[in-house]
Amino acid sequence: MIFVYEKGSNKFVGLAGRLFDNGHWREAKLEELYPNDHSKLGAVIVKDSPKYYLDPNAWQFSTNDKGEVTGIERKPTPPKITLSTKAKDTDGDGLPELNADGKSKATIDIDIRNTKGELHKKTVNLRLRTTGGRLSARRITTKNGTASVDLTAGMDTVTVTVSVEADEMETQQLTFELMP
Repeated sequence: MIFVYEKGSNKFVGLAGRLFDNGHWREAKLEELYPNDHSKLGAVIVKDSPKYYLDPNAWQFSTNDKGEVTGIERKPTPPKITLSTKAKDTDGDGLPELNADGKSKATIDIDIRNTKGELHKKTVNLRLRTTGGRLSARRITTKNGTASVDLTAGMDTVTVTVSVEADEMETQQLTFELMP
């Protein structure tokens, strides 16, 4: 299997599987795939595998110390956002509760953890949204993998969902029930 990239930026351009040519399997050549102008393109050949087709976004080019493409590697798994609160679930429905009085507050603790469950030490800029109530901040930055924000209840007896997102991480949500 041949992976084609743009030299300099290492931007993925395309790929091709093996070719059946005159009764034999062989790797395609860059010149065959891009016959006009391939001077700004590079290619790396790796063992053909369905894993590249099944999850193409899970792979990236590996490079040497000079930034030259040397092969294909699995992208590192991004850290994960975890949300928690000390607000209680008194009716057993799985949702933490707040009084719908316009002043009750719940603190939402935010952890960013790597695949080993350790706190992510790099600073992460978080964006927050809510479907109701008020947040103490709409944008916050983690420190040593943690941050927190307060949700102040509104006056309506509804469910309120707080969403937390960061670049290249899966958005996480925490839903509260505002009770009379």
